[in-house]
Amino acid sequence: MDPQTAEAFRRIPYGIYVLTAQSGAETPAMIVSWVSQVSYSPPLLMVALRHNRPALPMIQDRGIFSLSLLGRDQKPLVEHLKKPTSQRQLSDLFGQTTLKGPSIIKQAVATWECRLFSHMEAGDHTLLIGEVRSTMVNPEGKPLTTADYGKTYIGQS
Repeated sequence: MDPQTAEAFRRIPYGIYVLTAQSGAETPAMIVSWVSQVSYSPPLLMVALRHNRPALPMIQDRGIFSLSLLGRDQKPLVEHLKKPTSQRQLSDLFGQTTLKGPSIIKQAVATWECRLFSHMEAGDHTLLIGEVRSTMVNPEGKPLTTADYGKTYIGQS
C-alpha cells in the first residue's frame, strides 16, 4: 500500500470493540475495530478478522461470537487485551451473556451477541456477518474510538 493511501485509511474513524469467541472453557478475547452494521432486517453486523486470528476457526466451528463496544473510560483495556493474558486474568472483565454465548465486557457501551450468518474471504481478512440475537446498552457510556485512542488499525500487524 502506498504511503498516501495508508495515511488516508488511518483517518477512517472506528469504534474499538472486544470480540469474544468460545471453544469449551476457552474464551479468547481480541481487540477489533473493523465493524459495521450491514442490514436492518434482519439486524446484521460485519466484523473483519485477519485470517491468522485464533478466534476465527472457533467462530466458524461454533457459529457464535460476541462484540463489546468499549467506553472512553475503558481505554486501558485495549493495551491489556493486546498482551497474552490468561483466562483467570480476564475473568474480572467479563460479564455473562443472555444466550449462553461468549462472554461480554462488563460496563461496555453496547454489546451484541451474534449467530454467524455468513462469512467470506476479503483479501488478507475474513468478513464475518453476524445476525444479532441479543444486545445490551449502557446509556451512560460514551464510545471509545480510534481517534480517542490515537491509533488506527489498517491491516498491518
